[in-house]
Amino acid sequence: MTQLSEKELVKEKKKIALLSIFLNLFLSLMKISIGLISGSASLVADGIHSLADFLTSLSVYFGIIIASLKVEDFPYGLYKAENLVSLLSAFAIFFAGYEILREVFIENKLRHIENLPLALTAVIITILLTFIFSRYEKKKGMELNSPSLIADAEHIKTDTMSSIIVLFGIIANYLGYPLIEKLIVLIIVGFIFHAGWEIMISAIRVLLDASVEKETLDKIKEIIEKEPKVIKVKSLQGRNSGSYKFIEAEIILNTTDLTEAHEIAHKIEDKIKREIPFIEKLIIHFEPPNTNYK
Repeated sequence: MTQLSEKELVKEKKKIALLSIFLNLFLSLMKISIGLISGSASLVADGIHSLADFLTSLSVYFGIIIASLKVEDFPYGLYKAENLVSLLSAFAIFFAGYEILREVFIENKLRHIENLPLALTAVIITILLTFIFSRYEKKKGMELNSPSLIADAEHIKTDTMSSIIVLFGIIANYLGYPLIEKLIVLIIVGFIFHAGWEIMISAIRVLLDASVEKETLDKIKEIIEKEPKVIKVKSLQGRNSGSYKFIEAEIILNTTDLTEAHEIAHKIEDKIKREIPFIEKLIIHFEPPNTNYK
């Protein structure tokens, strides 16, 4: 994918987040209304779950806007607002999983369906739309390196899972096998909590300034070491912030000419930024083989 400018990147993120908002609003209204008409309390509950997704999508959209703002008091940007939204999305996923468990295992509710075809149609539409959109949003989130879009995609995927629960619950209860519904709930809630856990850990790592992934640092080191004048990469470290990376390297150059050293450092910097996407700031400290500059 061609690397986008920061303005284009924000615009693309906002467009996808808006699609998520409209999708969740449509699904919530459809499921609640059809649930009331068909007599499916589980479909109504799933519609309320989609309302939670709608609110989460709103927070993602505003998180992207906040992260793109330039504020004097925050010289390193507000990019971590995206990671904060990801963390909130993880808690929303945990809550969705808890609500499913509570309804099925604690309240032990049994549903009486008055209009089976209508209820099944709503569930199938939900499964198809959420499955397709969650895959699309996650793919775009990875392309745009957006943690909040990836988290939102995982959250929407939980709607697919909960709708599958509703589908099998409707069929199993209709056939007189409520135990099947409970077994399916346990399996799918396990997936839900796993997705929430991964999003939470990823967000916390960034918020606590954990290192950029080793693969990226190794690639940067390889690029630096290909420069003939580089004797040694003395240190290399980096951190993530939202969609962006902040990298700092300390290298030893085989030159005592300050002008030449600057040119080499800029050459390395340009090459790294061409090959590694989403680097917001790259600082290269250079030293000669000894401390005597010309």
